[in-house]
Amino acid sequence: MGSKKKVKVKRGNVLLMVLIAALFFVGSLVLVNPSNLYVSPDETANAFFSNQFADHGDFLGGYFASIVGLEDRIHPRSTTIGEFYNLAPGSFLGLPFIYGVIALVLGGWVLWVLTPLVTIGAALAWRKLVEKFTTPAIGLLSFGLFLLHPAVWYYSARGLMHNVLFLDLLILCAWLWVCKPKRLGPWGDLLAGLALGLALMVRTSEAVWIFGVLIVAAWIWRRTLTWRRLRAGLLGLAIGLALLFGMNYSTYGHPLATGYTAQATAQTVDLEVGDSLNAFELLPFGFHPMNAWNHFSAYAVGMFWWLSVLSGIGLFILFSQKKHQRDLRWMIALAAAVSVWLVFLYGSWEIHDNPDPMQITMANSYVRYWLPLYLFATPMIAASIVWLSGFGRTKLAKGLLVAALCITVVGFNISAVFVQGQDGLLKMSSELQRSGEIQESVLEYVEQNAVVIVDRADKLFFPHRRVMYPLRDDATYEAMPIVLESLPLYYYGITFPQKDIDFLNESKLSDMGLAIELIETYDAESLYNIYRP
Repeated sequence: MGSKKKVKVKRGNVLLMVLIAALFFVGSLVLVNPSNLYVSPDETANAFFSNQFADHGDFLGGYFASIVGLEDRIHPRSTTIGEFYNLAPGSFLGLPFIYGVIALVLGGWVLWVLTPLVTIGAALAWRKLVEKFTTPAIGLLSFGLFLLHPAVWYYSARGLMHNVLFLDLLILCAWLWVCKPKRLGPWGDLLAGLALGLALMVRTSEAVWIFGVLIVAAWIWRRTLTWRRLRAGLLGLAIGLALLFGMNYSTYGHPLATGYTAQATAQTVDLEVGDSLNAFELLPFGFHPMNAWNHFSAYAVGMFWWLSVLSGIGLFILFSQKKHQRDLRWMIALAAAVSVWLVFLYGSWEIHDNPDPMQITMANSYVRYWLPLYLFATPMIAASIVWLSGFGRTKLAKGLLVAALCITVVGFNISAVFVQGQDGLLKMSSELQRSGEIQESVLEYVEQNAVVIVDRADKLFFPHRRVMYPLRDDATYEAMPIVLESLPLYYYGITFPQKDIDFLNESKLSDMGLAIELIETYDAESLYNIYRP
């Protein structure tokens, strides 16, 4: 009888996890569209280079930058110029490399579903990790809280950003090393090292705190380490780092170069910062405690206030837990140290992804940079829910309390991900559909060999047409006559008042022997032809 009851409970947990995973997966596909358009230039670039690697075995798409004299100008945001003036990724190579290898086997369609699928696997691993040091109930709740956390869910839907894949690989690494799955045997330690190496390939800029945690953790749990496990883990890490350095060298000409450092003078429209990201500077954005606190308050505490309240309660509950008390307290301390580091590292930075700098939305980069903080909070939230359920007097009452709390949390999460703010996924999905209509119309006007000058619309036209940015830049104006020597030239951006058109045609462009004329208007933006009269 007892055995049957145990099986019934286990099957109930499995069914619950399947339902949660299905909800997460379906919600993560809301941005899929027939035009293969993405929300940001980062996603657009990663999709392009993933397919580039699948098709050709490298990232170099130099034919998009093949205008003599302008080799370093003709490229969209989130790309840069690599070896031999070839177009190259403007960030890290891990995601397009890993996804490119998978797309080589399964086809480019798989790019839409890879991050949600990997994240479901990471959530299962996270459940096992949490359960090992707490209770099965907290582990099960942590599985759902991780998958349906607004930040994780949001950036899984925008799965060609690097951040969720990076976090997933770290979770898989920790699970392989700590839980030591028996079916993998000694291979588990090697795979743990490889997962860590691939995580560093996906986001090399996080190397400082990752190696810091490894050194401290090795000292804390030194008595449990064996040379056999250490050798296997280091071998896996070496393989991952060899891939990282090898791909960096073949793409940028140096094993320690990244897309951020390959062209130090390159600036992006999205991020208003003074310096390019250098993965090997400790605090590349300076140390500004007040900025860090303000951004942390807005994006880590206030944005998800219902989760913040529960995690605050859960911290004290976990800290006072008797099971695995020493290990759990050390892990909480390490998580706190990493959180403080990330808050000061990225919180000191002034980032304005939204054209309106006053907007506080999940599309701002702080949310994706602080995904580890949200992950660390999930067992605390789970512990709070379990503790609050203890106020029920009967088993049924306790179950109803858990269900009510979870439904309330998930309701708030769904609203935050899909509905709230300028960047809710439902609104973005609608905008992508409209962008697909605009793309189709503009490409009918613009010749295949043309160059389109844009401000933020490169993600609409790349890689179908060559693009350069922005219009309001002296270097762009200097490039116009060179482009027009051999290719048609267009501008797509904010619609000009007639007085601005007259100014351009009577002075700015006319002094260069050029002119501009309106072709078509799309909502608040327009397509213009720039030509020699």
